[in-house]
Amino acid sequence: MNFPLFETLCIEQGKIKNSLYHQQRYETSLRQFYGESAVKIHDLYDIIEKNMKNHTVLHHPILRCRLAYNQADYHIELFPYQRRTYQTFRPVICNDIDYRLKYQDRHMLNKLLAQKGEADEIIIIKQGKVTDCSIGNLIFRQGEQWFTPDSPLLKGTQRACLLQQGIVQEIPIFAEDIPKFDEIRLINAMNGLPSP
Repeated sequence: MNFPLFETLCIEQGKIKNSLYHQQRYETSLRQFYGESAVKIHDLYDIIEKNMKNHTVLHHPILRCRLAYNQADYHIELFPYQRRTYQTFRPVICNDIDYRLKYQDRHMLNKLLAQKGEADEIIIIKQGKVTDCSIGNLIFRQGEQWFTPDSPLLKGTQRACLLQQGIVQEIPIFAEDIPKFDEIRLINAMNGLPSP
């Protein structure tokens, strides 16, 4: 079966994180990809809870839940997850990338990631502006304040949560602005901003 879209959700200590943000993006993506009336909406929280009950990896403290889906059906996989630190980033330019929805086809992102060299991750520059890295959004620290680019390729759930809480501020960030920041962090469903 063809599942062109997917969501990645974090399950920590048995609890699904940011499920409302994922539900919202899932519904919006379905309607954008297939059209307003051509979709069957599922409750992600319910279907993940049902699939977790008899799963063998539940004893791990952090699980990555990968939910692939189309307009009518879905497929769920659960994997143990170990967080890692990304300390070095290499800017790469791609002016024609489009990743507005969380597509299964990551060919272009993987092609860009192959240019990272010795760095841990990439910073994708589009039309002179900072967007995202290959696996999430980016946040930039200047002093005590965190900022995120106003031009992301994909509006991530962790990003939306941090913006709504006022922890991160959205601003234009251009390629030449990168050296002005004290720190860069990768954020995605599996990696948030740790408490100070």
